[in-house]
Amino acid sequence: METPSRDGSMHIRAAAGQLLISRDTAMAVCKMVVIDLYGEDEYKSQQPLRVEDGSNVWRAYGSRALRSGATAEDRGPLEMSVSKFDGAIVSFTL
Repeated sequence: METPSRDGSMHIRAAAGQLLISRDTAMAVCKMVVIDLYGEDEYKSQQPLRVEDGSNVWRAYGSRALRSGATAEDRGPLEMSVSKFDGAIVSFTL
């Protein structure tokens, strides 16, 4: 298999200050990852999801609050940071 060549266009876009990932795209990435890893019910339990501007990243926050007396198996609100430059997930906790 041939090794793919690198495309320098992402570096050019970054140098020009052009960010490719919108708030809606970050929300979609968050949704897909949560559903893939934890299922549709977990995603629904985090609603409403909000996405805030975090300079070079979009920060997504879920709305589920931890119950008092929660154990290590209980999930709290999700938090995810998605790079505005390339859509990479920079951080993710749930």
